[in-house]
Amino acid sequence: MAVFFATSIRCNPKAKHILYTNDQELATWNGVDFREFLNTIGVEIKLLAFEAFRPPEHFTTEFRNAFYKLDVLRALSHPDAGQYSLLLDSDCVWTRPDPTLTRLVQSDVLLLLDAEPKSLPDTKIHGLSRRDMGDLYRELDPDYPVASPIHFGGEIIGGSRERLAEVIQELSKNWDQIVRDYPTSPPTFRNNRNIFDGDEYISSFVYNRLPRPWADASPYIRRIWTSYRNTNVRPSDASLSLWHLPNEKTQGLPVLSRRVVNRDSQFWKLPPEALADYLGSYLGVPHPVWRPRRLLTLATKLPRLLIIAKRFLNRSAPAS
Repeated sequence: MAVFFATSIRCNPKAKHILYTNDQELATWNGVDFREFLNTIGVEIKLLAFEAFRPPEHFTTEFRNAFYKLDVLRALSHPDAGQYSLLLDSDCVWTRPDPTLTRLVQSDVLLLLDAEPKSLPDTKIHGLSRRDMGDLYRELDPDYPVASPIHFGGEIIGGSRERLAEVIQELSKNWDQIVRDYPTSPPTFRNNRNIFDGDEYISSFVYNRLPRPWADASPYIRRIWTSYRNTNVRPSDASLSLWHLPNEKTQGLPVLSRRVVNRDSQFWKLPPEALADYLGSYLGVPHPVWRPRRLLTLATKLPRLLIIAKRFLNRSAPAS
């Protein structure tokens, strides 16, 4: 979170930055008060209850907390919110200023991310194809207009207050109908995941049927996997304005946070055009693992690696 806001402030110094949270507890790590840090760099912290889009407790869901962003989206659609907003996950980082992206957010289109732009209707991803999604969506609504809907990512959405209000209106209506029609268990896809296993399934249900145009955020952001066993890093990622880095929550971001909270660190002194290379050297985009800063992230994994190695050796040892 600290890295996300710090990089955004470096790249978007004139933008208003808001952190929405439903947690009133102190947020300290390694002796740093993160609320105080965010206040000092100009981030406004707003308390917002998690209630409007909280899945029913008896529905077994993955990523339940991810639905909180829908409550935030609802707040950004209120008449007292800013005219234009860009909502991003906290495991994203800004790498450079991007006036083109800013103009797009401040236009009349809704900014969304096609999470799997190269997938065909029958391409299975985690056991689910776009056509499979469409089959369930048509079960929910026989008149659903798209046979093979796009799987939209939940890490970014942007647009005017009016466009966000259109999304929330549709989302609220469909949410209420699904909960009413499926009171005991949620509708389930062919891979046995249900529509409340993460926010992306139900939001994609709504986004695919919106009547007004949307713009794809793919030229500006990509979901980049950077674990040592699974990586999809590309050299071209270095030119993106935003990186979404789910693996880095427990890898590079904690290491980089220690630099970011120090206002005298190199992070705050670099010119904006050097920011991407600096961040990438910690976050593995697109630098190889043997870069010294990237090795610091490996060091954070050593305790877990030692535990795994011990379990493996114990399993492999012959019986005495």
